[in-house]
Amino acid sequence: MGANFERMIQEYRGDMESVYQTWFIDNDQRLKAFRTIRNGVIEVIKDIENNTFGNDFKGSTLEIVVTAIAEQKQVFEGAAHAFYWKPKLRIPDIYENERNKKAFGRFLKSCLQATTEKQLIEEIVKLDQSQIKGLGPAVANILYFLHPTVFPPFNTAIVKGFNLSACRQSRQAVLIYRYKGIGGGNRMLQRHQEDRRHVETTVKIDDLVPEDHLVRKLEKAIDFSFIYDIVKDLYSPDHGRPSIDPVVLFKMYLIRYIFGIRSM
Repeated sequence: MGANFERMIQEYRGDMESVYQTWFIDNDQRLKAFRTIRNGVIEVIKDIENNTFGNDFKGSTLEIVVTAIAEQKQVFEGAAHAFYWKPKLRIPDIYENERNKKAFGRFLKSCLQATTEKQLIEEIVKLDQSQIKGLGPAVANILYFLHPTVFPPFNTAIVKGFNLSACRQSRQAVLIYRYKGIGGGNRMLQRHQEDRRHVETTVKIDDLVPEDHLVRKLEKAIDFSFIYDIVKDLYSPDHGRPSIDPVVLFKMYLIRYIFGIRSM
């Protein structure tokens, strides 16, 4: 396994068309992007401290930063979505809530000034303790451009791959990766001492959803049965294969929109 994995890495590094060759090394444009994003974060911090940040993502200095991130390689595509202000859901709650806005500003400033992994982890824990709704993995992407030797780039596929390799169920995270299911603390920086990929376990899906999770509130607040009446004429009663429940399909798209998941 180890030899095959090392061979795959070497093949990837040797591929002149790979992202490693075209973006991660010897790329002046990449280095310029790092400087632009870092300077943009400084402007975001200034705006928050000077109370000039505003109440929306659009037109803010944060939009400039996240747009610059999204313009990088495909791994960052869609990075801005988690920061779009969704007023009905009030996520991410850093625009109209002054306390949360200040906490977010302090977090960015402390991370910008941090020099060790321990300091960064401490700031992430502090931010999580602020319980700001809707701060997703786009924050992790900002941290990557501030500390690329500590934090990797993030997207849904990377997180799913990490969860699969770590053999952990995706559930509400402890840190800023709240809606992408990475385990808490600084475990991601540690080796896993035991291979548990082949351990059998039995769980109830319902147990994986925290009691105060937004999806439970949506389930209680909305009766989705009206969808059956809307789509009943689109289904045949006696032809074709059994269908996927249309309510389930609708909920999948709703979850994608609410939590900024680009694919499911």
